[in-house]
Amino acid sequence: MPADLPTSSNVSSLNRRVVRVPDVVGKPMHKAKLLLEDSGLSRIVVLYRESYEDRDLVLEQRPPRGQMIYEGTEVTIWIARRGLLENLPAIYRRSDQVGRNLVRDVCFIFEHMFDSVDVNLVDGWRFYDPHVAPEEFLSWLATWTAFAADLDWPEAEKRALIKRAVDLYRIRGTKRGLMLFLRLFTGHEPEIEENTWPFKGFRIEGEAAEEGARIALDSVILPPVELAHCFVVTIPIKFESVSPETVIRIHQIIQMEKPAHTHYYLRFAEQAGDAELREFFEIGLRSGIGIGAEIVQYSTEPETVVIAEEKKP
Repeated sequence: MPADLPTSSNVSSLNRRVVRVPDVVGKPMHKAKLLLEDSGLSRIVVLYRESYEDRDLVLEQRPPRGQMIYEGTEVTIWIARRGLLENLPAIYRRSDQVGRNLVRDVCFIFEHMFDSVDVNLVDGWRFYDPHVAPEEFLSWLATWTAFAADLDWPEAEKRALIKRAVDLYRIRGTKRGLMLFLRLFTGHEPEIEENTWPFKGFRIEGEAAEEGARIALDSVILPPVELAHCFVVTIPIKFESVSPETVIRIHQIIQMEKPAHTHYYLRFAEQAGDAELREFFEIGLRSGIGIGAEIVQYSTEPETVVIAEEKKP
């Protein structure tokens, strides 16, 4: 290969930014990591060194401060630790003539291996506080109170709900509780009408069939509906602006928060003029399948009707 042609490794090196290594000696480990990461040095190796300085204080760094290196170069820092050797009898703390101690080296190996477990035990309290717990831990924390936290809510609102999960049980299954969850998820104030149903159904059976059944203008055939156990939820946004996933989530919220014996009907707001409210079924005036499919007109002669197609405007 000609000498004037750069290799792939040289090209990648030329594309990397050169940064100056900050001085992190004498700083706590967490602050040292922040300084290095802000400088573009994210590859950090942490090693322990026996010292009586404060725990996790940086004793040495390599490369040294002020050196110009490529961004992403590995940086090693040594931090102060007493080590597990201090928990052993004094006979194991003796060093040889050159200052080496095999037991100390073995203890440091185990400390490097299991230090993450020790950190979790020391800072274990944060896993049980919804405000500071890791995001991936929130779902498990919510199961402590049987709270469903798998909804696609923003992280801040999810943490606040888990924090108040026990208090929210007092209003669970109520209109107030359902409105609270829908407002948090959709960002809009829903409207809930209790003891109502958007359709008036009718049944023809038994004695009712013999005595005759009355059919109203807006009647449709429905199973028996008890209005005392029904409610209608209206979301003040257009259906076209809502994704199918959001509609499914809204149904899941209602199913989770409503009383088990109740029935609900979900509808969205319609802009004025988008749809015309027309009767579906009229006896003696207009009859057909669908809206405006056929028109039944009375003629002047008795007991005679004329069926004509509806004229489109």
